[in-house]
Amino acid sequence: MNTDMNGAVTNALTWRRAVKAFDTTKKVSDADLATILEAGRLAPSSIGIEAWKFIVVTDPEVRAKLREAAYGQPQVTDASHLIVITRRTDAENIAPELVARTAKAQGKEVSDLEGLSKMATGGIMGIPEGAVRDGWLAGQTYIPLGMMMTAASMLGVDNAAMGGFVNAKVDEILGLPEKHLASVSFMVLGYRGDDAYSKMPKVRRTIDEVVERV
Repeated sequence: MNTDMNGAVTNALTWRRAVKAFDTTKKVSDADLATILEAGRLAPSSIGIEAWKFIVVTDPEVRAKLREAAYGQPQVTDASHLIVITRRTDAENIAPELVARTAKAQGKEVSDLEGLSKMATGGIMGIPEGAVRDGWLAGQTYIPLGMMMTAASMLGVDNAAMGGFVNAKVDEILGLPEKHLASVSFMVLGYRGDDAYSKMPKVRRTIDEVVERV
């Protein structure tokens, strides 16, 4: 047991707040951003489908439009970085892509992975089309989002997830439909400014209230 690491993880997550007011003069380093994005890339997913894409928005004009689509929330433009977490909309292509990259990684032919192909195709396409499948694919994206938030917190980078925006407007602004993507959430990164929320005591239920052992 690495007690130092245990403490570091707990301290980082205790320190973390959903920052609303960012210091616009401070920027997250390229190295820290790369590590945070890598944490998302390495996230697990059901059957290994990785049905997501992370869009780092750097254009100030685009961020201003996204702020309007997010009901004027200032962190969209004031944070150092804005990442839009998206899900895939072309479910029929996900399984073949998984099989192809698995074959490449394992030095095999696609034809050698018939079992994986059937499992992945059935696992994805067997989910009812429409809201149920879309919801399942959207749910997958919260895994890398959580991992990126944890990585950011470990690096001392303030972060917050945001879901308060008009998805259709965000999709239009970023041209997501033609990329077979749909927005799910925002993630903002930076350093807290005069943020009242960050100064409040952290409110969570006790471990005994959220964990039951049977």
